[in-house]
Amino acid sequence: MLKLRRTSTAVHVRRRDLFSYRDFRYAISGQYLSQTSDALTTFVLAEVMVFSFSQGPSLSAMTYALLVSAIPLLLIGPIAGHIADRYNRKLILCVGHLFRAVITLTAIAASFHRFHFYGYIVFALLMGLTRLLYTARATLFPMLVRKHELVAADSTSLIVGVIAGSTGGGIGILLTRHSPAALLVLACLGQLAAFALYRSLRTNLGTTVHRFSRNQLRHLINLVRMPKTKYAMFATASHRALLGICIASTALLVDSEYGLKTTGYVAVLGFSACGAFLGSVSSEWASEHFPRRSITIVVFALSSLVSLVVSFISVPQLALVAVGVTAFLFQNLRIRSDATIQSNVESTKVGHVFAAYDMLYNLSFISGCAVGISLTGITQYSAVLVLASVGFGVMTCVFAYMNDGKSEPIPTSDSHPSTWQVLANTPATAA
Repeated sequence: MLKLRRTSTAVHVRRRDLFSYRDFRYAISGQYLSQTSDALTTFVLAEVMVFSFSQGPSLSAMTYALLVSAIPLLLIGPIAGHIADRYNRKLILCVGHLFRAVITLTAIAASFHRFHFYGYIVFALLMGLTRLLYTARATLFPMLVRKHELVAADSTSLIVGVIAGSTGGGIGILLTRHSPAALLVLACLGQLAAFALYRSLRTNLGTTVHRFSRNQLRHLINLVRMPKTKYAMFATASHRALLGICIASTALLVDSEYGLKTTGYVAVLGFSACGAFLGSVSSEWASEHFPRRSITIVVFALSSLVSLVVSFISVPQLALVAVGVTAFLFQNLRIRSDATIQSNVESTKVGHVFAAYDMLYNLSFISGCAVGISLTGITQYSAVLVLASVGFGVMTCVFAYMNDGKSEPIPTSDSHPSTWQVLANTPATAA
């Protein structure tokens, strides 16, 4: 019999309690400075030096965005996990941010008309580094917090990411017209500050592995096929693909209704980001009160209901709200899946598995958007939403019966991960 709520009392974790861990505090501070500087650099290059705001319809804007986002995933994604597992993660984060600082500083050259082409190179390099650093940072948390605190840590990281992006974008909006070069210098200093914070981490973040054998590859495949890992990856990827269909079709609906260039695309991104932010806030509460299977079933069932309701009332305003609600539901599922993979894969292989998971659900979203664009071009918006609703409903049934690898709960340790090695080397004494 399926039980929606937890039968046992979960350990309550407050996000602010995680900041009592010195290394977690430093890591989150480094992430904030890094992402703020990255957002500032991206805004300056995109709005002033490299691109002008798209004057075409949402279809063109979305197609361009999908192509740009697919490049780093396909080129860097496959090796990001390998690098994260092969080298010490502290080394990766420190060297990565040093490279970011240098690249950001040299981007000043793109402000001169004859060197505008260099802006494209800077974008490509920064996107590649972003994939590498994201994988290294995401696989860092299992070493900084306890297992039952991973959902709180992941949600905190995503909330900080939204705040950092808003901070960098806000600074860019206010000051870009005055001195773009000064802003790039400021972003460079932010990357150097992030480097200093990551360099101050004391926890052992892995050792360098010089070889990767066939046996390790076979073991990696077995890790991906583990019921818990497979359930988390499949659930997140399938919901992300269906959400992509909804986002693309809604953007084109808003576009056709108002005929205001990229209004649909920008509006959908705004509502989706707002829903994802709220989902990051609520994910810890959801994880404490509901098991993984229940969260998955509820997320897919509610997404199906929302899509079905909106399919009968094709009003742009309601469609945008529906996108926000669906993104909110997805974020709760995504953060729970992140924590599942982080906590159930050994630390020496978590980079490979997490990178594969990251690639899977992001490529699923790109594929879903492409399908949504194609379907909206040949049929009505309401029909596309009905198909999405059916898809959500079918996946609700699939995940209700799919093996999620649930077993008896393992007692959590009261000690911080940084002390586990010390405790393991301490000889037992008789009472």
